[in-house]
Amino acid sequence: MNNNAKPLFTTGEFAKLCNVRKDTLFYYDEIGLLKPEIIQDNGYRYYSANQLYLFDVISMLKECGTPLKEIRKYITERNPEAFLELLEENDKLLTREMNRLAHIHRQMSNTMALTRQALQLEYNKPYLRESPEEYFIAMPFSTDSDNYESNISATVVRLLNYFHENMAGEEFPLGTIILKDNLCRDSFQEDYYCRRISSPVPDPLLFIKPAGTYALINHKGSYETIAKSYQMLKAYIKESGRSITGNAYEHELLNYLATGQAENYVIEISIQVE
Repeated sequence: MNNNAKPLFTTGEFAKLCNVRKDTLFYYDEIGLLKPEIIQDNGYRYYSANQLYLFDVISMLKECGTPLKEIRKYITERNPEAFLELLEENDKLLTREMNRLAHIHRQMSNTMALTRQALQLEYNKPYLRESPEEYFIAMPFSTDSDNYESNISATVVRLLNYFHENMAGEEFPLGTIILKDNLCRDSFQEDYYCRRISSPVPDPLLFIKPAGTYALINHKGSYETIAKSYQMLKAYIKESGRSITGNAYEHELLNYLATGQAENYVIEISIQVE
């Protein structure tokens, strides 16, 4: 049906223009969200050109996560103030979602860089490096042998929940920290589980890795064999005339996310020295 003053579209034509199924339009009519402009006595239904814009707004709001009930309220009670309020609310939602996606993208990009780096490294050979100050969110870990595995799970879950709630963290892998006193006693069990962040935050979980000279080794192998790399690194520090002045940091470069074989894990170990 055509009208020079006011173009109208059948349900099929309107559905095609909106790139949806006719069932969607029937459902929107049923719930009072978008009713045809005209329903003739013979049951034929027609939509107007203006309703194309209205459908576009409905789709946009739906994409933003606005419940259909709220969209229907806006449709039935349209006024400039309510329209502006609805757009402002959805603008905030979109901003949060964009920030969330940007954070995920940053994590993926950094993890890709770590993975490429891990594939090009020289493994199991100690060396020295000057490192800038770095920042971590670190969860204390209990090494209670009776509940060791469950403590790992609980600590990791708390750490992951923190990052999820705060949209923090610069990469997917987690790290661990071994305090200097334990390191010097050849106790290589983790004291903290951590993940790197880009800048310091006012949080009691903030852990600062000081800038300075570090002795490093890129351990290739399972966690069960990592003590050997620690002993090799400590021997290198002693032979180099250096002394341990700070903690040990384990940074996973390749882990179970990248390989199913533990012997191919790559973990960077760094110990502050002078």
